[in-house]
Amino acid sequence: MYSDFDIHEVPLRYAPARKKVADFLGNSDLRVDDMDYYTVVTPMGGDDILAAGGLLGDTIRCVAVRPDCRDEHLANRLVSHLVMMVGRRGYPSVKVITKPCNAGIFGSMGFETIGRSDKAIFMENSMEPLSRYCSYLRSLRVEGRCGVIVINANPFTRGHRYLIEIAAREVDHLFIIPVKEERSVFPYTERKKMIEEGTRNLKNVTVCRGSAYTVSSSTFPSYFIKRLSDLTDSQIQVDLDIFSRYIAPSLNASVRFVGSEPTDPLTNRYNELMIELLPPKGIQVRCVERKSEDGIAVSASRVREALRRRSLADAAKLVADTTVPYLISFLATSALQEELDTTPKPGLVDKDNNGAHNDMDHTIMTRSIETLHPFFTRLAEMSFISAEPNMDLLRQVGCEAERAMLQATRGVNTHRGALFSMGLAIAATSYLARTKGVEHIDVDSLRQVISSLASHVPPASRTHGNYVCRNTSARGARSVAMGGYADLFSAWLPFLRKNHADPWRNHKTLLLIMSMLDDTNIIYRTDLATAREVKRQSAQLLDNFTPRGLRAMDEQFIHKWISPGGSADMLSMTLFFDAVLPRLDNN
Repeated sequence: MYSDFDIHEVPLRYAPARKKVADFLGNSDLRVDDMDYYTVVTPMGGDDILAAGGLLGDTIRCVAVRPDCRDEHLANRLVSHLVMMVGRRGYPSVKVITKPCNAGIFGSMGFETIGRSDKAIFMENSMEPLSRYCSYLRSLRVEGRCGVIVINANPFTRGHRYLIEIAAREVDHLFIIPVKEERSVFPYTERKKMIEEGTRNLKNVTVCRGSAYTVSSSTFPSYFIKRLSDLTDSQIQVDLDIFSRYIAPSLNASVRFVGSEPTDPLTNRYNELMIELLPPKGIQVRCVERKSEDGIAVSASRVREALRRRSLADAAKLVADTTVPYLISFLATSALQEELDTTPKPGLVDKDNNGAHNDMDHTIMTRSIETLHPFFTRLAEMSFISAEPNMDLLRQVGCEAERAMLQATRGVNTHRGALFSMGLAIAATSYLARTKGVEHIDVDSLRQVISSLASHVPPASRTHGNYVCRNTSARGARSVAMGGYADLFSAWLPFLRKNHADPWRNHKTLLLIMSMLDDTNIIYRTDLATAREVKRQSAQLLDNFTPRGLRAMDEQFIHKWISPGGSADMLSMTLFFDAVLPRLDNN
């Protein structure tokens, strides 16, 4: 019927295009699922959809061909294109979860079935990745009665530890498989390490590498959108089929442990089907009642909610002590991102514009923050386990972080100042979290530790701030840190907390900081007189605040090349300490 075809990407974020794709998939009893790439086949020069399919990472999804075109080999053309796209992404193989009726199409192109249910099959165009993973698991196996726990640990809580302790007592050896999928608040590498550190004293526990073959977006995509649907049971069955056929035998495991699920219907359904399907395949299922306090289950979702509320104290109550450094680094990264996202900001990069900068934008700044996060975690870990913070080691990590940042931004200094101040804040907070306990961290202790750390930092010799301090009376970042960030704790943080219900609280706090801080970034880019004028205007706008006035100041600063970068760093610090310091009832 058609001799020439056009294959092109469709932007699913564009509502009319998404609706057109949704209508087409609906004719095949499919719906638009989570994907990062989607393509359609149309007649050359036309816009009728003849076939369509997409990708999420290395997995083909939502493939459909119009009924009257199923003898035109469009499916092969489409799948070949998607396989090529996965290859360009650098993945070792291509996966697909599809209807059993499509097994022939994919089988003819070299795909093999790995897991199945009545309504879905999971296929891959190479058995090598699964074979390698099973070989790795076999290298860990031990004799005796072995059990398995699959957990996301987002993050690792005392509830996870409770489940693991019970399971470890009931088997000769327990294997823990972390969910590898990068669809969580905490990255896989951190979640795996949290589990390792939280179970290190349990001698019969091994934490395995995760894979795409256990609770992944390939085998069980519904898990990551937490949505029960008519497809959920099929996906769960596929995931459990792979577990029973490959994972459990490789580990010599005869029992799988799970925690009861009182709140999440999808996870509860997973447990129900596990109890139904695994025992006939020789795998016992042991469901352990979730650890509860005051009648409420200890859960990772409660920890994440506490972090969203910026309460380290509430989050720390629910996690293993070894998890606390990860909470601290998460809050530090979140503070930097919240400052960046605060819009509008006078002369600074935000969601609206690049401020008084032609070398950076919101995307570059976000990439910089993401690059710094692993180093924040290392700083927090080091300070948490040390008898006292080792400034030489902290500086070494800081220098590595700066090099990584400059590489990620192609030489643009996005967060050098923030790295210095936030690094001190993270180290002091993590050290005090271990020595005093999170709930007992206080302003005086923070100021004392920060001041001590800063005093061991030699003056920078080739920074813009150092140049300003040598030629003016302004105090630089090191001097402010040695003073224990006095204005932050006495003025800026109380102001932010007092205005916690004001949607403009971050903007107003920034103006307060700008009205008080000797911002060496402003002085370097302009002059001392301009910096004084910025202080005056900021105080004036704060006294008579209007969003229009803030936008007018932004336009003025952009025109005059004024960028209060030091003030932005201090806003991030204020947001961080707002999360770190326990709140009084009236805050």
